[in-house]
Amino acid sequence: MKSVFNTLFSILAGGCAALLALKFVSRLPEEQEDYQTKMRSYTEPSEQVPAPASAWPDFTGTIERAMPAVVCISNQRIVPSRRGWGRPAQYYEVPAGQGSGFFIREDGYILTNYHVASGANALLVTDNEGREYHADLVGADPTSDLAVLKIEPPKGKKFMALTFANPKNIRLGQWTIAIGAPFSLEHSVTAGIVSGVQRSGVGVNLYENYIQTDASINPGNSGGPLLNTAGDVIGVNDCILAPSGGNIGIAFAVSAEIAKAVADTLIEHGEIVRPWLGIMGAPPSQRRSPGEENEDLQKGAVISGIIQDSPAARLGLRDGDVIVKLDGVDVNDTYELRNRILSLDPGTIVKITVLRRNLLHETSVKLERAPTNWFRSIPRIAAVNDAIPL
Repeated sequence: MKSVFNTLFSILAGGCAALLALKFVSRLPEEQEDYQTKMRSYTEPSEQVPAPASAWPDFTGTIERAMPAVVCISNQRIVPSRRGWGRPAQYYEVPAGQGSGFFIREDGYILTNYHVASGANALLVTDNEGREYHADLVGADPTSDLAVLKIEPPKGKKFMALTFANPKNIRLGQWTIAIGAPFSLEHSVTAGIVSGVQRSGVGVNLYENYIQTDASINPGNSGGPLLNTAGDVIGVNDCILAPSGGNIGIAFAVSAEIAKAVADTLIEHGEIVRPWLGIMGAPPSQRRSPGEENEDLQKGAVISGIIQDSPAARLGLRDGDVIVKLDGVDVNDTYELRNRILSLDPGTIVKITVLRRNLLHETSVKLERAPTNWFRSIPRIAAVNDAIPL
């Protein structure tokens, strides 16, 4: 009896175990499928959440509208050929450099960099359709590194011209588009953002108010436009910071504010007449007058030298004086003061507030036209004690 009971118990226990095993096995594929689905959700991109359209701007429309206004400029120089005994010398035009430019008026006025056009015996302009023109130099402004050229349009034709953006609307982080001919690759396009505004003290030009961008700018881009997404010019591509010789994402364009003013003046008068004050300036931290106690002064333009027979010398300004206001407006540093003076016309009378031995003195001075050789001598003068001529 006992053996029969044991046998029945064993059969029942075995049956229960088999049922449990069958139930577990039947659920295993379902649980494995759930696990694999969850893992895929972590490793595979979701097709249900597309990237916002605004994250990927489309520049094609802007580029198509702006491209016909951009030109390639070849700086041609005449060189003599080698000649044999008794043979007359022959001269040839050879390319000496290349840059970019863009039309600012439909009748053929082109804005570019001064360093693109300087020293040329002839200037050759190639438009977007491959037509070549000989250009005339209308005028140049070395202090801002800008120049205006002029070509004659074909009969009955008008050139596509670009317009300047409102400088007040330029914001950090907005998109930028650069068009030019880097390394002779004509009508190349790169894009980036505005990395900085109102950059001065870069040390490239005398009159500096740069737009900084990380759009790729290389040799040959000089003189080309830096655009916003509306196709308006926010700057004229000018230079890059390249400690290793190549592009590192720090490029500078002459601001639309300066570019438009210089272009209009060159077209109207053919030259830019700049004033001077006749001082050497330095940041306040670099120079103190004897007995100066205001050591924490962080603003203003410190005078570190006076040029003889200059407006500053006749006014009685001295080494160590700090110009803290111009026409009642605070002066932040020497670069700002220089830009504000260069933006004025010779003959303008300005009020200057000077800090001397902790006492403020207010006086007026009439700005004069800078001597012809003043701007040419600036690189040599500026090399002394990092002086900033103005």
